[in-house]
Amino acid sequence: MTEPRTRLRLKILATLFVLIFAGITTRLWFLQVLASEQFSELANQNQVRLVPIQPVRGLILDRDGNVLVGNRPSSVVTVDRLAMRGGGEEVLLRLSELLDVDIDDLVERVNSPRYGPYQPVPVAEDVPEETIFYLREHERDFPGVDYELSSVRDYPGGSLAAHVLGYVGEISEEQLDALGPVGYLGDEIVGKAGVEATYERLLYGARGQRAIQVNAQGDVLDRDFGGPKPAEPGANLVLAIDTEIQKLTERSLTLGIQLGRRTIDENTEIPFKATGGAAVVMDPRNGQILAMASFPTYEPSLFLGGLTAAERAPLEDEANNFPQLNRVIQGKYPAGSTFKPFVAAGALKRKMATLDGLYDCPGEFVVPKDESGTVFNNWEPVNRGFITLAHSLAISCDTVYYQFGYEYYVRYVRSGKQSEIMQQDLGQMGFGRVSGIDLPGESAGRIPTRAYKFDLIENNRDIYGDALSLWLPGDNVNMAIGQGFSLVTPLQMAVAYSAIANGGTIYEPHVGLRLERPDGTLVRRIAPEAIGKLPISERQVAYLRDSLRGVTESGTADEAFLGFPLDRIPVAGKTGTAEVPPKQDYSWFAAMAPADDPRYVVVGLIEQGGHGSTTAAPLVRRILEGLFGLQPAKTLEAGGVTD
Repeated sequence: MTEPRTRLRLKILATLFVLIFAGITTRLWFLQVLASEQFSELANQNQVRLVPIQPVRGLILDRDGNVLVGNRPSSVVTVDRLAMRGGGEEVLLRLSELLDVDIDDLVERVNSPRYGPYQPVPVAEDVPEETIFYLREHERDFPGVDYELSSVRDYPGGSLAAHVLGYVGEISEEQLDALGPVGYLGDEIVGKAGVEATYERLLYGARGQRAIQVNAQGDVLDRDFGGPKPAEPGANLVLAIDTEIQKLTERSLTLGIQLGRRTIDENTEIPFKATGGAAVVMDPRNGQILAMASFPTYEPSLFLGGLTAAERAPLEDEANNFPQLNRVIQGKYPAGSTFKPFVAAGALKRKMATLDGLYDCPGEFVVPKDESGTVFNNWEPVNRGFITLAHSLAISCDTVYYQFGYEYYVRYVRSGKQSEIMQQDLGQMGFGRVSGIDLPGESAGRIPTRAYKFDLIENNRDIYGDALSLWLPGDNVNMAIGQGFSLVTPLQMAVAYSAIANGGTIYEPHVGLRLERPDGTLVRRIAPEAIGKLPISERQVAYLRDSLRGVTESGTADEAFLGFPLDRIPVAGKTGTAEVPPKQDYSWFAAMAPADDPRYVVVGLIEQGGHGSTTAAPLVRRILEGLFGLQPAKTLEAGGVTD
C-alpha cells in the first residue's frame, strides 16, 4: 500500500507544480503584454495642448514716418485657472482687493469662455510696480496668479487724429463671426474703429504657439514641451496723414468752435452754440487725405483694458455731442450753398445754362402756376438783375438756382415723372453714395427721391400732418440750394470740390498709403483710384473753378479773406449757410488753393455756427495760412454775415 500512496503523492505534487508554473507564466504574460499596453495607454494620456502666442501689432505711421500709434510694454497680471483648484474663491477675493477691482467683474473675466483652459487669463494691465512686487513677495497667497510683460497700444499724440486712427479692444461676437474662419480666437484684441479696424488683418500679424504637456486630469506637467513657434509681428501702416497739417487742422477747428460760441446769432440775439464741427484737407490730385478733424474728440487710450458701462456712458451721451462720431464721414448735413457749383454743373450738362449766358437774380422766386403762392426768398432781399453764372456763384444768388431746380422739375414732369434727372446728375457727382474711403462707418448722405419722400411722410403722419407726399416743384427748388431733404457729409463735399480742382476726376479718398513689414519690405501699396467724372467738359469745369475765385476776391467770403495774399496764393471757394430748424444755422466753407493749380482742398463745417462767411470761412482760411507757410492767426475773427 505504501508504493501506490507514494505514486499518488508524486502525481499531486506534479500537478500542483504544473498549475503553479502555468499561473506564474500567465502572470508574466499579463504583465509583459496586456499590462504594458494599458500602461502605454495611460502614458499616452499625458497629452499636449497648444497655447497661442499673441503677435506684436503693427505700428501706424504718418506719411513722414512719425509714429502715430505704437506699442509699449505693460505689466499684466494673469490667472491660471487650473492652478487655483480648491482655493480659487479666496485667491480671487484677495486679488480683487489688491488690484482694486470689483470681485464680480474679476470672477466673470476669469470664467470667460473667451480663453482656453490652459491659457492664462489677463485680468489687469498697466499694473504698478509695487503691486507686482507684492505678488512676488506673497506668491503662496496667490497660487495661479502670475504676471508678465505684454505689449499694449501707445498713442504719443494723445487725441491727435483719434477718429482716423481708432482704437482696439476685445473682439466682439460679430467680429468673431467674421474673423473666426481666418483663425481668430475669442480672446483677441482687435481694431474697433478707424484704420485699426479697416486694416485689422494686416496690422495683426500671425499668431505663434507653444506646447504644454498635461495628464489625464488636466494637470500641467511641462509648460515648455518642445520648441515654441514664434509669432510674426503685424505690418506697419503708413498713412497719408501729415502730422503737422493734422495739428494745424485740429487747432483751427477748435478756434472755429470758439469763434462760433462768442459770435451773436442775429436771429436770437444769443451766441451760437457751435456744438460740433469737422474739417478735412485732401490732395485733389490723388484722393489722399492729409488731415481729418472732428469735434468733439476723445482719447483712444481710454479703451485700453476695456471700459465699464459708467466709463463708456459719457462717450455715447448726446449731451456731450457724441465724441466718437467722426463728423467728416458720418455727420449728415444740409449742404446749403456749397451745393450750388454742382447744381450749376448739372444745368450746364442739361443745357439749362451756358458759359456766356445771363440769369435773372430777383429778390424772390415763386413757382409758376403754384396755387399755394409759396415765396422762395433770396438770402439777401435785393434784385441783382441779370448776371453771369460766375457772378451767381460769387454772390451766391439763391433765385438763379431756384430757377434751375424748377427747370429740373419741368423735365421730370415731361418724362412722365419717370426720370429723376436731378437726382441722377447729383449722384453722378458723388452725392447720395459712399465715397469708398478706407474708414469704417461712412454715411452715404441722402439725395431724396419721390419714393423717399412718399415713405417718409406716409409713415410719419404724426409729424407731417396733412403734408402732401407727392414730389412737388418746391422739392427740386429747395434741393437746388442744398436744403430740403438732401444731406451730405463733409467728406463728400471734399471729394466733389476736388473734382472741380483737378479738372473733373472723382477720386476715391483714402487715408492709407502703404503697408510695410518691420524691415521695410513693401506688403501693399494703396494706389489712387479714379471712380468717376463730373458730367461736364474740362472747359466747363475750369469755368466753375475760376468762378469760385470771385467768392474770396469780391463775393460772400471777401471779408473773411481780407489781408490774405490772394495775389500770390489765389483761393477758390464757396460759402454755405444751411438752415436746420429749430437749430441755429450750420456754417460751411469749401476751398481749393492755389486756384490756378490746386494742391489742397479744404472743407470746414461748424454745427450751429452761423453763416458760412462768419465761422467756417475763417476756420478754412487759417488752415490755408498754415499750408502755405503763412503765420496762422492765434484767434479767429468773424468773417461777415453773408450766405
